[in-house]
Amino acid sequence: MSLRRTLHTFIAMVLALGASSHAALGQDAGTPLTPTQQFAAEVDLSPLDRVAVQWEGRVKSFYSLAHETVGRIVGPRGLPHESHAFVYLDLMLRPSAYADAPLIYVKNKSMRSQIGQTLVNANVVDEAWRENFIKRGQISRTLLMRDDVQAQMEVFRRDLIRTAKFVNQIDFALYLAQPSELMNRMRVLPPQDATSADLWMSIETLMNRPVMEELTGVPIQPELRNQLQTHWGRLMLAWGQMDAQTVNAELEAFVDLLPQIAPDVYPETRRLEAESWYFKYGSMTWGWLIYLLASMFLLMSVAYRWNKARWIGLGIFGVAFGVHTAALLMRWWISGRWPNSNMFEAVTTAVWFGAVVALLLEFVARRSAMRNLFALTAACASMAALMAARYLPQLDPNISNMMPILHDIWLYIHTNVIIASYAVIAMASVTGILYIIWRMFGGSPDYARVGGAAVLFERGSRGMDVESRRVSPGEVFDGATMILLELAVVMLWAGLIMGAIWADHSWGRPWGWDPKEVFALNTFIIFLILVHIRLKVKDKGMWTAVLAILGCGVMLFNWIVINFIITGLHSYA
Repeated sequence: MSLRRTLHTFIAMVLALGASSHAALGQDAGTPLTPTQQFAAEVDLSPLDRVAVQWEGRVKSFYSLAHETVGRIVGPRGLPHESHAFVYLDLMLRPSAYADAPLIYVKNKSMRSQIGQTLVNANVVDEAWRENFIKRGQISRTLLMRDDVQAQMEVFRRDLIRTAKFVNQIDFALYLAQPSELMNRMRVLPPQDATSADLWMSIETLMNRPVMEELTGVPIQPELRNQLQTHWGRLMLAWGQMDAQTVNAELEAFVDLLPQIAPDVYPETRRLEAESWYFKYGSMTWGWLIYLLASMFLLMSVAYRWNKARWIGLGIFGVAFGVHTAALLMRWWISGRWPNSNMFEAVTTAVWFGAVVALLLEFVARRSAMRNLFALTAACASMAALMAARYLPQLDPNISNMMPILHDIWLYIHTNVIIASYAVIAMASVTGILYIIWRMFGGSPDYARVGGAAVLFERGSRGMDVESRRVSPGEVFDGATMILLELAVVMLWAGLIMGAIWADHSWGRPWGWDPKEVFALNTFIIFLILVHIRLKVKDKGMWTAVLAILGCGVMLFNWIVINFIITGLHSYA
């Protein structure tokens, strides 16, 4: 009965979350469109999905550049009814339209509150505007450049610990929003020579005829150059007049000409369109919703031993895993490397490894009372990780070049083993939480008598055989926790040793007391403590569950605080 109450509470929370998510997605529905938003709805920017841009040493799709650049200007929420690609071009070609528009993102909520209060005190805005600014974080350049607001910004700038970095982000957003900088970044003209990767030319260079004529090397054919200049000039004029029909025609013609400059150099259209699609659809992090649905059915199968719920849950889990795998493979194809070199990639790849582990354990435990638990823990861990990747701005989904020090075989050995162990640790915390809930609702202090992995092979009257029905939920939860923790300890220890080998290879020493190294070791020590405590204490199940959750907390501290707050040699990861 206690598990049923827990299940009902969980489902209520899921429904509340779904309702709030739907409300957030539909918050702008029914609001009349502004002229700019109406223009955005009429303009067809799909040809830009085929456009390649070279920036910061990487050739990417135009939408990828727009996603990265505009995201740093307007923040993670974007602008209502306007895509990043449209905002990029509109800021470049009609900058006056955004002088009074809420455009620049202020990340720190305390700063938003104080800036808003300054404007309220000056009778420039009302309290409702201030509340909306605190919520969304977007402010117009006109308000931001007021003398009283700039005086407040100087105060923030002097606080080097708490607010200076946020002021720098605002300054950078203002810099990026300049038409000249946007024009400079739009380097869409490929070089004639495939070895001249740094010679992609910008739109600004294209329209500057004297500069074009003075360029050294093999120039663009005069006829082709004139056609490009003509189509782009007409596009600029039509965009300023908000003539969507002419913009669509000129944009299509301009885009069709770009590959003709250097057909051997220009990237294949399929990869560019895939990269644009990937960013348009949120890097496929919406897969968390499928994992959430899978976790609901898997929890029902655990609570009620309902076989139909098991197969529905595993089927939905398989779909979620398929979407997750597709996202990973697409990012791998787009970037040309396995995705594990920044925080966004580490988080999403880690839980993918966790899902792989869960599928293997589900096969091994298919006749055990622990079946469904491993898929449930992986679904919960993956759901949380993909939600974080989707909604936390700290997890930047943009694809960047890999740091030189990471160009090493150990990146694919040490890093993948470590992040996979972290995923398994998170999964163990889920069964630990289930065990504690079981005990809170009056469950007996049962535990897996033979420990962890051996439970999978134990049969008989006191075994975990699904047909025997003689094991308590507490024993099942504890057994699953121990299996996951044993696996995590082995993987974490192996990862630490491999990291020491890589450190000796890269930095000339195996251990340097770097903060990330220290807290990876601390996580391992937590589980060593667990092993010894389990041998001595009477309430083995409770202590195992508590330390599993504590170990997960230390792991999260290592990933969150060490990466984003404490600077060290691993700050790039």
